[in-house]
Amino acid sequence: MRVTDRDIRLVKDMALSHLLSRDQIIDLGFFSSITRANTRLRELSSTALIRRLETPFFAQSLYVPGCRASEIVGSGISNLIDRRSGSPRFVCHALSVTNARIALSQKGVGWRFEQQLWRTLETPRRFEIRPDGLILTNSIPIFVEVDLGHVAPAKFKEKLAGYSALTHENRCRDLYGFDTFRLLTITTGSLRARHLRTVLPKSPGFDFLCQTFEETGVRPIRQWS
Repeated sequence: MRVTDRDIRLVKDMALSHLLSRDQIIDLGFFSSITRANTRLRELSSTALIRRLETPFFAQSLYVPGCRASEIVGSGISNLIDRRSGSPRFVCHALSVTNARIALSQKGVGWRFEQQLWRTLETPRRFEIRPDGLILTNSIPIFVEVDLGHVAPAKFKEKLAGYSALTHENRCRDLYGFDTFRLLTITTGSLRARHLRTVLPKSPGFDFLCQTFEETGVRPIRQWS
């Protein structure tokens, strides 16, 4: 089987997204129909470039990079494939982030993945900045956090403190190459959104928006345990 440029882009996207459902693969523009998607995904699975992830909790087929994916994705992405969690919570969050990317990309001009955004910020305190994604727009970049309600308020407050520290002393430019940003948190419902807003740092330069899946047009993934 000849491996096409589209195949390589798909497997790379699958690696950076952790996993993808068939419908997400179609929504991301890799295929124009269910029939074409099913046919090519079956062919890629037969060559071990991708692998079908069996789960009783999700109605569709889920796909992850296969044991031969490292042959086509490059060493940088290949190193990410081995460090994967298969827990239901991880799978649900990864699918939710991709749904957020699909919805938000209609309003932006580009997307950066979690692995491309990890940074360590050294101030009098040390922060790990690990957004779920970054949507590039024609105006201002927007960091994206997808919250499924599992993070304790104190831990989320620490996360927000890292973003707040990023707004000072050209730190954002030094780490990311742009001066200003917004932070969008997409969460499960209005009550959770209100709780998350209560831990917002009092920083005048911090542009924080917390909205629900419904408000942002992001399809929620049914959670399981």
